[in-house]
Amino acid sequence: MTDIGTSRVFRIDPRALDLREENGRAVFSACHKRPSTLLVTVEGDVDATNGRALARYIEGRVAGSARLELDLRLVDFFGTAGFAALHNINVICCRYEVSWALRAGRQLRRLLAICDPDGSLPVEDSQSVLDEVAAGARDRPFLVGRNN
Repeated sequence: MTDIGTSRVFRIDPRALDLREENGRAVFSACHKRPSTLLVTVEGDVDATNGRALARYIEGRVAGSARLELDLRLVDFFGTAGFAALHNINVICCRYEVSWALRAGRQLRRLLAICDPDGSLPVEDSQSVLDEVAAGARDRPFLVGRNN
């Protein structure tokens, strides 16, 4: 006799992509860079109020992708609950066999140096001047050029 069970399958709602979601003091947005690569960008503060929401947001959109790029360079504050969310995202990506990369700004790199000294999370090398410049959060609109 064969075992019968249920499994959780996520099917992406096409309307869910390319939409921004505000959660607490953070904004999550997702879009496809290439057909198989999902880019998720986070702006604002990631803390206890929205850390789990970030992991759920990614879980609802990553199914069917071969690669996830999580861009956290515009995050102003990243708390320990956000660090727990990164580990949840790592588990989610392993479950769906999705390779992923984490783009971190200066603030997050400082936290990861303390909380992840072994480098278990896939943090990309800095590729942006914004990662290295010693500007504060209030200077970021001028550096990013959001005035388009």
